[in-house]
Amino acid sequence: MCIRDSRKNLLEYDQVNNEQREIIYKERRRVLDGESMRDSIFKMITDIVDNTVDMCISDDQDTSEWNLQELNGLLIPIIPLPKIEISQKMKKNELKQMLKEQAVKLYEMKEAEFPEPEQLRELERVVLLKCIDSKWMDHIDDMEILRQGIGLTAYGQRDPVVEYKMAAFDMFNSMITSIQEDTVRMLY
Repeated sequence: MCIRDSRKNLLEYDQVNNEQREIIYKERRRVLDGESMRDSIFKMITDIVDNTVDMCISDDQDTSEWNLQELNGLLIPIIPLPKIEISQKMKKNELKQMLKEQAVKLYEMKEAEFPEPEQLRELERVVLLKCIDSKWMDHIDDMEILRQGIGLTAYGQRDPVVEYKMAAFDMFNSMITSIQEDTVRMLY
């Protein structure tokens, strides 16, 4: 690989990092500007329920085949719902809806514990900012490690830039999921 190709690759790597930085800084700005994060928190809760159910239960599975032990093991440490048990036949979407309603009701009960709603809004902002900052710093370190090791993919006859972009995308999505899960876990 010539020097010009290396520089071009570095610029493309930097572009990926900049795009991710813009997304994170935009979210941080919303938090720092004092916006209410309530709707964002509710979206995180419903996304976590959807993603966890999708991970544990396939669309074509019968209710009797559902792995509720796995679902309980993944969901309850994040959202402290009662143990999930199904007594009748139901569809996967009905399960999702039931769990989302329980999770939202549980969060609304938490909200009711605060004398002033703004106290919880401030707590949401602090927790979210702490999670974003912590996960972002780890992500920056991981991206640097990825960049250092990505050149080895050229030996495997794969385009390092494409491999970097794919790995960076997966890592960024994992970081976002981790931010959401940690935020929701701490707020419950």
